[in-house]
Amino acid sequence: MTPGMVFFPSDLAKVGTKTSHVLKVLERETKAGTILRLAQGVYYYPKADDKYGLGIIYPSYEEVAERIAERDKVIIVPTGAYALNKLGFSTQVPMNLVYMTDGTSKTIKMSNGYSIKFIHTTQKNLAYKNRLLQMLVFALKDIGKENITEEQEARVRTLLQNTPLEQIRDDLGLMPAWIKDLILKQYEQQIF
Repeated sequence: MTPGMVFFPSDLAKVGTKTSHVLKVLERETKAGTILRLAQGVYYYPKADDKYGLGIIYPSYEEVAERIAERDKVIIVPTGAYALNKLGFSTQVPMNLVYMTDGTSKTIKMSNGYSIKFIHTTQKNLAYKNRLLQMLVFALKDIGKENITEEQEARVRTLLQNTPLEQIRDDLGLMPAWIKDLILKQYEQQIF
């Protein structure tokens, strides 16, 4: 195990040890401070900041979510307030991260009160080839058709400025008509 690694009991069970033994070792090492328990079944082998003396460098919640997705072999896409923040539509940092997934719906309650929520969605919502466009669609759905401001339209235009229309043509058919119209409008206003 390397410092800075998020891991699960199942990672250790792969070495042929009984699950009950793995859980006892994890409990003992957590009490000793060798590892940290981030949530039920989610552990972290701490990485320390030796350069500035800041102590333990914790993983981001995004890193934890990505490791869970990797373990479960599922696709995840930020949605809701998290997608709005990540794309620059909002400066509010959400206390809880929400992802759409092709996996099981579940909520991971972190030990510090935060949570990571996975919401099962249809394959159509996850079929986008362009990940930025996919997250943008989820963010726009969260804002709502009637609530889009000129400032937000300008943000959409900025986000898409380095993505040629040809790269997203296949994805246009997956999105609601009002979002498709809004996105095409932004391309009409850009000079390529």
